[in-house]
Amino acid sequence: MSTTRDRSAAGGIVLGALLIGVGGLLLGLQVDANGAWCGTGLAPLAIGALLALGAIAVRVGSASVRMPRDELGIAAVVAGFFGLAFAVGGALAPGGPWMFFEVLLLVVVVTLRKADAQSGRWIGPGALGLLAVFVLFRLWISYQGSQLRWQVMSVDVPIVSWLPFEFLDPVKRVALGSFTPVEMGFPPAGLDFAMSTTLWALGFAACVAGIVLVQASAIEHENDRIHALIRTLPPPIADVVERLLPEEEWRELGLHGLPERQLARRIESAVAERVRRQDALRRALEQSKMLGAGDAIGFSAEIRRALAGEEPEERKR
Repeated sequence: MSTTRDRSAAGGIVLGALLIGVGGLLLGLQVDANGAWCGTGLAPLAIGALLALGAIAVRVGSASVRMPRDELGIAAVVAGFFGLAFAVGGALAPGGPWMFFEVLLLVVVVTLRKADAQSGRWIGPGALGLLAVFVLFRLWISYQGSQLRWQVMSVDVPIVSWLPFEFLDPVKRVALGSFTPVEMGFPPAGLDFAMSTTLWALGFAACVAGIVLVQASAIEHENDRIHALIRTLPPPIADVVERLLPEEEWRELGLHGLPERQLARRIESAVAERVRRQDALRRALEQSKMLGAGDAIGFSAEIRRALAGEEPEERKR
C-alpha cells in the first residue's frame, strides 16, 4: 500500500511540475501584429524569482515549517519555486511604475502572511487572488495598448465635459495611469491582443494548477513517510498509534519535515501524552459514575447521561 501511495504523490509532483513548465513557457510568449512570436522579457521573471525566493525564505524561517528530507520533497520545493516565480512574473506589469507598485503589494503580502501550520500551503488563497487581479490588470492594459489608448482609463470631467464647446475638448477628459509601449514590453510591430492574452491566461492557469497540485502532493508524500514509519511497528500497535494520532493532525503536531530519528521521538512523546489524557479521562468518568446521577435534573442530568453513554432524555421520548 505504501508503494502505491508513494507513486501517487510522486505522480502528482511530476504532473504539477509539467503544468508549471508549460505555464511558464506560455507566460513568456507573446504574438505581435504580424503574427510573429517573441518573448515578454526577462525583467518580470527575474523579479518573480526574487519574490518567490523571499516567500520560501520567510516560510522556511517559520518555526512551524521545515525543509524536505528526501529527493521527492526537494523536487516539490523546486517545482513550487519555479511555479511561484512564473506566476508572479506573468502577473506583473512588464515595466514602469505599475510593476513597482505591484511588487510593493506582493512584498507586503509575503512579509505579513503567517505560515499555515495546518494546511501546509506555500501560497494561500489571498496571494493567489492578488496575483489573479494583477493578471486581469495586465490583460486590461494590453487591451488598451492594442487599441492605441496609452492610459489605464480616461474619466470625463464633470460639468466641463457637458459644455458643447470644441475648444474645451482637450480638458474634457482626464487620462489616468498613462504608460508607453516600451514600459509594457509590447513588440515594435504592435501586439496581437487576442492571441497573446490567451497565451498568458492559459499560462497563469497552468502555473496555479501546478502549484496547487505540487503542494497537495508534497503534503501527501510527507504523510506517506510518517505512515511508513508507524507501520514499522507491529500491526496492532500501529493501528492504536494511528487512532491516537489521526493523519489530519500530523502537520499540526509538527511531524512534517522532521528527520526520521526526530520523527520517531516526536511520535513517541505525542502517543505518551495522548495516553495520559485518555487515562485521566477514564478515571474522571469512573469517578463520575461512582457519584451516581442522584436527583439531578435539566442540564446536569443531560451531562451525566452523556458521560455515562446513555441517550438524551428527549430522544427516549
